[in-house]
Amino acid sequence: MVNASDLNAYVDVAFDAALKPHGFKRVAARRWVRSCDAPIRGIVTINALKGGQYCPAWGVSSGFAPSMRGRRFARQSTDKNSVMDLVMDPVDLSGTVPSRAYRFVSGYDTAVPTRGVDRCASQIVPLALADLDRIRDEADFCRGFEKRSRLRYKRFPFYSHIQHALVRVFIQLRRGQSQEGFSALEEFCRQYDFDLADKVLVEYLQRAADHAARVHDEADDSSRRG
Repeated sequence: MVNASDLNAYVDVAFDAALKPHGFKRVAARRWVRSCDAPIRGIVTINALKGGQYCPAWGVSSGFAPSMRGRRFARQSTDKNSVMDLVMDPVDLSGTVPSRAYRFVSGYDTAVPTRGVDRCASQIVPLALADLDRIRDEADFCRGFEKRSRLRYKRFPFYSHIQHALVRVFIQLRRGQSQEGFSALEEFCRQYDFDLADKVLVEYLQRAADHAARVHDEADDSSRRG
């Protein structure tokens, strides 16, 4: 009889082979991160779904928004503590688990589904890379975020991922849309019971304000030179 640890060991090997040549490194079981464009980080993870099914999802850490742990904000500064600020889950889009996913029921299956894992890695990793390779800097991220937010989803809507709502706030603030951004942030903290005075949040808000001011000054300088 084999168990989940046996499966994970094979999955790590198969997906390492598919992802490492593209700059990813494994940071936990079934989770890989690429940081060559840090603070932008590409993330690939394999989610356990109902019925013993496993399917990759992928996304991007922007580097400019905090994450959440419990009812506190947390920094995103390393490969291990980064989260998906933009989630790209094929199950959300289609409403069904792709046939290229693999299946394993611990305590029931008697062998690791090596063929299924290999097929999943060889066929789904290229789909993930096609999305992640388009996002190499903040401008790419914001364009990708806006595009994905307008898609139709058949499982979980875009903003059912709470991190998306928080990232939207920081996109507004970094664009200098302070009134809209702070209004949305206040509503976010009220709805999810976060403290507006959280020290990590305050730190990221200052970064957003500094960025908006710098962009504004650079625009002014460009206008004067023009």
